Amino acid sequence: MNIIYIVGLYPPPETANGIRNYYFVGELRRRGHNVTVIQITPRAGNGARVGDHGELVVSYPTIGSRSLGRILTFLRNIYMLKPVVSNYAERIKPSLVISAYPPVDAVYLGHRLSRTLGIPFVVDVHDLTEFHVEKRLLKKLSRSIYYRGLNNAYAGADLLITTTEAQKIVLEKIINTNNIKVIPNGVDVETYQGVYRSISMNRASRDLVEVVFLGDLSWRYQVVDKIILGFEEAKRILGGKKTVKLKVIGEGPLKKSLIRLTKSRGLEHYIRFTGYLDRESLIEELILSDIAIAGRPKPGDLWIITSIRLTIYEYIAAGLPILAFGPSPSYTEYFIKHNDLGVYLDTDDPREIGKGIANMVQDLSKYDRERIRSLARNFDWKELSKIFADYVEKLK
Repeated sequence: MNIIYIVGLYPPPETANGIRNYYFVGELRRRGHNVTVIQITPRAGNGARVGDHGELVVSYPTIGSRSLGRILTFLRNIYMLKPVVSNYAERIKPSLVISAYPPVDAVYLGHRLSRTLGIPFVVDVHDLTEFHVEKRLLKKLSRSIYYRGLNNAYAGADLLITTTEAQKIVLEKIINTNNIKVIPNGVDVETYQGVYRSISMNRASRDLVEVVFLGDLSWRYQVVDKIILGFEEAKRILGGKKTVKLKVIGEGPLKKSLIRLTKSRGLEHYIRFTGYLDRESLIEELILSDIAIAGRPKPGDLWIITSIRLTIYEYIAAGLPILAFGPSPSYTEYFIKHNDLGVYLDTDDPREIGKGIANMVQDLSKYDRERIRSLARNFDWKELSKIFADYVEKLK
C-alpha cells in the first residue's frame, strides 16, 4: 500500500506523541508498505528527508510560538497546506490515509483527503485534548475554532484507535460508532533490558532513596512545582531517618522557574535537574532510581481523566514503584491500582504528596521491582505496532 501518515510531531527529537507515530510507521515499512509522513507542527526543521525506516518525512514547521503562533499554523495547515497535500496525493495515489491526533489539523487534512480520493481513513487518537478546560480567553476562543468540526471528522473515519478504554467509552458516546479499537502506549522493552543487564549488578543497597520525575518541562499541567513542594514536605517528615533526593529529568521553558523555586526552598543540594538526556542515559537514570512520581492537577477534565502519561510505561520498564496523584476517578488511578504499581493519591496538595512520598520511602521493601518490570512486556512498542499494522491492513 501507499500510505500518507499525517502527524504533528515525528522524531527526532523524541516526544510522547511522536514516538508512537515512529514505531507504527516502522512496522508498516517493515511489512513493505510505502509511507509518506507529513509533519505539520514540528518545533523546528523544514523540507523533506528520509526517515530511519526508509519513509519519506516532509515537515512544515510551526509559525512562531504561543497562542498566536498556533492559530497562524492552524490556518496555514487548513487553507494553504491542503492543496499542496492534495496535489502530492494525486501523484502517488495513496490507498490509505492515517492521521495522528493531536494536532486537530492532522485530522482535518486526513479527513478531507480521504473524502476527495475515496480512500479509507484512520485516526489514531492519542488523547482527548479537545476536552481540556482552558481558562485563558484567547485560548478558549481559538479552541472553539479548532475543534468545531472534529466530531464530524471522527464520524467519517473507517477506523478510530485510542490509547485507553476510557477514551474509547467517551468517543463511543459522542459519535455513536463501533469501529473503535484500543492500542495502549508503550515502551522500548529491549532497550531497557539491555541497559538493565549492564548496570543492575552495580546497584548496591544504600541508605539514599532517589525519587525521579520524567517529563516535558514545557507544560504547567505536569505540576512539577507541587512535586518539589511535596518533596520538601517528605524531607521534613522523614527527618534524619532516610536521605532522600529528587531528580527531575526533562527540558523546557519552565525549568528556570523550577530551579528558582528549588533554591528559594533551600533544596538545591537535594534536587537535581538533569536537563535533556540521550536515550540510554535516561534509561540508566530511571533504573538507578527508587521511586517514580507523576501527577496531574485536580480537579481534572475529561482529557486528564481518560488518559495516562506515557512516562508511566517508562517507569514500569525500569521496575519503579510509582506515586501518582491527581483527580479521582481517573484512568491513571485505575491503571496504578489494577496493576499494583504503587500508590495513587486523590489530591494535588503538596502536603499530601509529601506524606505519600515519605510513606513509600519507609515501605520501599514491600515493592517487587522485578514483578513491576515484567509487566512492561505487555506494553512493548514492537508488539503494539504489529497490532496497529494488522488493523490497517484489513482496510485494503
